[in-house]
This record gives sequence, C-alpha cells and structure tokens, in this order.
Amino acid sequence: MNTYYQDNSAKVYYDTEVDTLILEYTGRVLNDAHFVQINTAVLEAFRKLKTQKFVADIRKMGIIGVTSQKWVVDVLLPGMVEHLKGKKLFHAQLLDASEVMSKVSGGNIKNKSSQAIEKLEMRQFTDAAEMRKFLKTWSG
Repeated sequence: MNTYYQDNSAKVYYDTEVDTLILEYTGRVLNDAHFVQINTAVLEAFRKLKTQKFVADIRKMGIIGVTSQKWVVDVLLPGMVEHLKGKKLFHAQLLDASEVMSKVSGGNIKNKSSQAIEKLEMRQFTDAAEMRKFLKTWSG
C-alpha cells in the first residue's frame, strides 16, 4: 500500500490487492479549498498509476458544497479519464446508508458525472466487503 496524501480529514492511498486508488475520508472536510486540496492529491496520485479504478470512501466526509461537487465533475473525473487515454474509468463511492448528507453529495456527483463524462462507470456501495469483491473482478 502506497500512501500519497494524509491529513486529519483524508487519506489517499493505492491498494495493490484490488489495484485501486482509494480516497478515504477519516473526518469532515473543512471547506471547499480543503476539499480541492485533497482531491488534487487524488488526481496527481492517479496520474502516477496504471489503474483504472478509483474509490471514494465518503462515509465520514460530511457535507460538501455544490462548488466541490462541481469540481469533481469538471476537473477530477475528466482528468482521470483523460489520463486513461480511451480506457474506461471505474469509480466507486462507499457510503454510509444512514449518513444522509454524504449520500446526497455522492448522488449528485454520480448523476452529473454520468451525464457529462463518457468512459466512466460509477457505482455506489454501502458494504465495504462487497465493494472489494467487486473491485477484484472488474475489468474495464
């Protein structure tokens, strides 16, 4: 496991077992600037890797604003797709079924990005074990 970024709110690392870059929110994001800082680290790490898979574990993220959601759709995901040069990007969100606000943010990103970005497959999971099992079998 290679760690690319870590602070009090997030950890970005590559999981070799499932060949996936993972963004795990370990606490609440402070503001839009903090969100962009974390996710810029995600994009920089993704560009160093050969994986087509990215997971955002947003169970502890809290509420993110519309500006941050727009940044994911306009900058992060297109940057990842561009890096893959025609291959499909698989993006999973790991949600806490009882955490309504991160579920809403995640749902907004899923809806907007699936309309705007070709070469993107996106799924939401509430069970980490089920998600890992899926990641092991997915091949774009």
